[in-house]
Amino acid sequence: MLLKIKSPPERLYVEGNLKLLNKTGIAIVGSRNCSEYGWIQAKKFAEALSRNGICIISGLAIGIDSIAHSSAMFNIGNTIAVLGSGFNNIYPKENQKLYEKILENDGCIISEYSPDTKVNTKNFPRRNEIISAISLGVLVVEAGYRSGGTITANNAFKQGKKVFAIPSNIDSKLGIGTNKLIQKGAKLVTNINDILREINISRCNDIEQEWKYENKKVPEKYQLVYSIIGNMPIDINTICNKTELPIQDVSEQLTMLELNEYIRVLPGDMFVKV
Repeated sequence: MLLKIKSPPERLYVEGNLKLLNKTGIAIVGSRNCSEYGWIQAKKFAEALSRNGICIISGLAIGIDSIAHSSAMFNIGNTIAVLGSGFNNIYPKENQKLYEKILENDGCIISEYSPDTKVNTKNFPRRNEIISAISLGVLVVEAGYRSGGTITANNAFKQGKKVFAIPSNIDSKLGIGTNKLIQKGAKLVTNINDILREINISRCNDIEQEWKYENKKVPEKYQLVYSIIGNMPIDINTICNKTELPIQDVSEQLTMLELNEYIRVLPGDMFVKV
């Protein structure tokens, strides 16, 4: 798929599960400063696509990218992160933990740049081109005008790929990009069936089944920490004492539980169940 673009990368650096590069993948991209609506939709679509055997591809940025990667992993799905820098210079720095988590969960990280290549924003459009190139299609959740998400979508148009967009509030700055993509020819989607039918995958759950999934049990590897949290606020030190787990392990699990809306963080770093 990379050989089909105008300027294929001369080399590709890979960490993690190389086999994922040959798996059916959909890119999920969008705003770094996403709204609650964008957060919910990115999580919902990443989870549902993962449950239908689709690998989630994104760019390891904060916002929509992070939610897409995390939601795929949380549901025992696969994810690929494409970097615009080397492996030794993860950007943004706050996503270093997410980078490590992807590798721990049999995911894949790829970059066109050697490991010591520093962060340069001029490399991001090229990263976006690679994201669309290795994907069967691109889903734009929320995007401002001329944003990274719209650049990735426009690359997909040029590459002859499917482009999907979730409609947004016409008064929202974060909706300008997605709504314009729909005007340009992107397929308006409201659930994953709209995507799976376009890419000829028949194992699609209907929308009711997707929402029923929210009531399923928390994945087993997070159940111990989750069981300690109740309706009364509790702090991380108390959780560590009760579970007898290292604080770094508890912190990672709390992050995943929060991202997937099983728990909520209150002022003072206290945690309660949703």
